[in-house]
Amino acid sequence: MDAKPRAYACPRCTVGRCTAQGTTFADVYKGQLLCIPNTRAYICDVCHFAEFETELLDALWDELYGEASTDEVQPLARHKRGSSYSEGSG
Repeated sequence: MDAKPRAYACPRCTVGRCTAQGTTFADVYKGQLLCIPNTRAYICDVCHFAEFETELLDALWDELYGEASTDEVQPLARHKRGSSYSEGSG
């Protein structure tokens, strides 16, 4: 397993540093609020932008949409970690 950087430049504000912290993942699924507490995310210390672990998002995607065809699933956005994740190791 690849080592995760402790901090990296924020892809949103480019000023802050994103570090691993626990937070709540929240999204709307079929008109219902879906909350997953105590979820690891990389959160910017300046603008509070959050990027969630790719493994969590992939597992959640598979659980929620695994049986659906791609024609049936049209999410607003499927967030993936940007290229900034691999930059720097703070």
